[in-house]
Amino acid sequence: MKVQRFLAAVAVSLFIVPMLSACGPTSVDVTLETYKLTMSRNTAPAGDIVFHVTNKATDQTHEFVIFATDLPEDQLPVKDDGTVDEEGTGVTHVDEVEVEAGQASDLKVNLPAGNYVMICNIDTPTPHYMQGMHAAFTVQ
Repeated sequence: MKVQRFLAAVAVSLFIVPMLSACGPTSVDVTLETYKLTMSRNTAPAGDIVFHVTNKATDQTHEFVIFATDLPEDQLPVKDDGTVDEEGTGVTHVDEVEVEAGQASDLKVNLPAGNYVMICNIDTPTPHYMQGMHAAFTVQ
């Protein structure tokens, strides 16, 4: 009898626990600093994803911009001023949030499986993308 209850509990937990974890959005912490963009993870399952974006810079606004693209993160199309051409060939603008210095903001998006690049597209004092503020992200 104890073995049957144990097996029933195991079966229920194997079925219910994965369902519960799939109910909520995936969270990704993003840190923006002067010419640096880091994420707590670079992959996530398809579906709702909440990016918790914190701007640790003390004197500079930053953007967190999401592009769907198969291009390498450092080879997005750029304009003459060094910013990424958000309507350029090979990139699809998904969403973005601007975060003031010392502030934080959440950006919730529903992403299908694919490849993405996250960037800051601010251009002052120099183009942040060209200074290395970009990261690749894969949704599975």
